[in-house]
Amino acid sequence: MKHRVTAQVNLDTIRRNYNYIQSVAGSSRVMAVVKADAYGHGAGRIGLELESLGCRDFAVACLSEAQELRDSGVKSDILILGPTDAKLINEAIEGGFTQTVDSLEYAQALAKRGEVRIHVKVDTGMSRLGIYCHSEGEVSSAADEICEISKLKNIKIEGIFTHFADSDGSDDSFTEKQFAVFRALLDELKKRNVDVGTRHCCNSAATLRYPHMHLDMVRAGIILYGLMPSPNVNDSNIKLAMKLSARVCAVHELKKGDCVSYGCTYVAERDTRVAVIAIGYADGFSRVYSGRELIRINQRTFATVGKICMDMCMVDIGNDFECSVRDEAVIFETSEDIDKLASALGTINYEILCSLKHRVKLQYS
Repeated sequence: MKHRVTAQVNLDTIRRNYNYIQSVAGSSRVMAVVKADAYGHGAGRIGLELESLGCRDFAVACLSEAQELRDSGVKSDILILGPTDAKLINEAIEGGFTQTVDSLEYAQALAKRGEVRIHVKVDTGMSRLGIYCHSEGEVSSAADEICEISKLKNIKIEGIFTHFADSDGSDDSFTEKQFAVFRALLDELKKRNVDVGTRHCCNSAATLRYPHMHLDMVRAGIILYGLMPSPNVNDSNIKLAMKLSARVCAVHELKKGDCVSYGCTYVAERDTRVAVIAIGYADGFSRVYSGRELIRINQRTFATVGKICMDMCMVDIGNDFECSVRDEAVIFETSEDIDKLASALGTINYEILCSLKHRVKLQYS
């Protein structure tokens, strides 16, 4: 290993995941969600790879992410999911980006700046962004607002979408309710002859679980990279595309009674050896992992000893285990490994991928 910490991304796996998702989506388009640097996989490289497969729709969180994707050479449509300051909308126009609009007031502010392509977002129950429409009783007022947006000079509606709050849950009822409300709104807009363009509502979980909700396009995020959105979603055709590993940078002997790391929280109970691993919390390997069996060296799993440091951590390898400087220490290479990390941290697998820091070297194969 040349670098101290490496995230190895298998592009062939990314390609297979995308092609499988497209087969599941059928005639619906697949929008690749590449926000948060493609969930830690490198948005520019992943975007170009997917574009070469025919993907023509991408989603990011903010203007800067859209600009980085465009600067990487991606020429396809890029939807900005979050709000962009109206004062900066000219940059979005120049980049050829599509802006999410969540209210008439915001659309009016954008219209003053120039000709803007938009997707309208509808809040059917997520209670985050969107025109409020939590029940069929709000369909008429939501349609009124969208009609007013459609009449604005300089505003071009190219799509409409909502976001499911519980599509990865164990109960289908809330997702079915959200979808029913969204469909009722779409029907109302059709009656009013309002062309809303591309209709989409399925995130990763809904793409796999609810084929009747695919509409014109689905938004694939975590499943592109090979992870399931929750334990309630399972598809063995989706494979993990990343392996995270670090380098053993030192192996040294300890005597019984020696302390390891800050706070002297670990004291050797016998003469032993310690391997120092070149990964720490500044790389995304949290101090919470201290003392947990999460690092695999030469096919054997070890617990860290002492507190995890900013740049390094230590494992007790005993006296008989073969381990040398520059050996590979695997942090994760399977979805089960990531689930263990997430469980230890009290979080979800998404956060494990997104917590990798900039000095973790991305390598593609």
